[in-house]
Amino acid sequence: MLDPKIDTLLMICEMKNFTKAAKKLSLTQPAVSHHINQLEKELDVKIFNRKRGQLSLTSEGETIVMYAKRMKSIYAKMK
Repeated sequence: MLDPKIDTLLMICEMKNFTKAAKKLSLTQPAVSHHINQLEKELDVKIFNRKRGQLSLTSEGETIVMYAKRMKSIYAKMK
């Protein structure tokens, strides 16, 4: 089973907003933030730059998202 934090990460990238991603995933905004904080801790990198209403991926975040998309695709094919 794919880690739900991967789905959360990809939804944030799609929506470009934590709150909108939370709504789409039927999660609370704090739960979405917690997923990202856990991923950042597990991978020991900062994934997003957060500045006054603007959200962008760090260079490490871009690499992580690339792998997350691959993982999701592979998982879908496996199913």
